[in-house]
Amino acid sequence: MNIDKQEILTLIIDRLRADLKVCEQAVAVARDTATHKDAQGSSRYETMGLEASYLAQGQGVRLLEVERALAWFSQQKLTEPGGIIRLCSLVSLLDEQGHEQLVWLAADAGGMKIEYGEHSITVITSKSPLGKALVGKHAGDSFEISIAGKQRCYEIGEAW
Repeated sequence: MNIDKQEILTLIIDRLRADLKVCEQAVAVARDTATHKDAQGSSRYETMGLEASYLAQGQGVRLLEVERALAWFSQQKLTEPGGIIRLCSLVSLLDEQGHEQLVWLAADAGGMKIEYGEHSITVITSKSPLGKALVGKHAGDSFEISIAGKQRCYEIGEAW
């Protein structure tokens, strides 16, 4: 399989930059809604302003998460595959049925999916159950993990 990790890293950073713009817009809209005079209720039962402020707070937290992820990925220097799986490793996993899955081990942005050619790559964090199971392993290793109460077996095909 021909993989260019630098190209994949660029795709991840580009996605995070796009997400950052969306988050910034969402924060601005939520903030403006929360502080607009029409959102301030005339009684304690009219809670639109309060609800909008909660939304603005949640959007602000999401914005900080995307900023942190973008900063982390932007600082990564890719090294040649060294055999051991660690942060910034791209890993090919084979399940019991032989289905292949590509995952990128990262500190942030868990759950993000990137399309790379005909492959879909999922970013997972080292804090996730799968990420914890992968750290320190090598290509060819097998392991079992419980995800959502189900035992799953994986074999590591390749690690870049």
